[in-house]
Amino acid sequence: MRGKAFLDVARDLQSRAAEPYWRATVIHAYYALMLESRDALTRWGISISPRQNVHSAVRLRFLYASDPELKQIGSALDDWGRHRNEASYNLASPRKFTTNSLAQRSIVEVTAALDLLDAIESDSVRRAAAVASFPP
Repeated sequence: MRGKAFLDVARDLQSRAAEPYWRATVIHAYYALMLESRDALTRWGISISPRQNVHSAVRLRFLYASDPELKQIGSALDDWGRHRNEASYNLASPRKFTTNSLAQRSIVEVTAALDLLDAIESDSVRRAAAVASFPP
């Protein structure tokens, strides 16, 4: 299974009319991006130490790259990771989840980040430059 499959789940959930579904949309959209990013790192020969938190390791790899497109993906991981945490753990405060606005935004922004990752992956020159931009 590809991580992108979670984006399909997110799309299904965001159309439902209740807070739990909107929270789940954000959660699944984030996981689609995080898992696809993790798998790209693996394909590119960049390992993550088993002692590291995979979420932080993936996000920081992208944020600390010098390539602006990788930084953009890292920023999306950072933003949607925060929203995912709030959706998962801050159940007493529904303020962001009283409408499906954030859920809809998660679909749009994560799709854009995944499209960018795919564009980098499919262009060998662009991919080589991006991979070379990761710090050692």
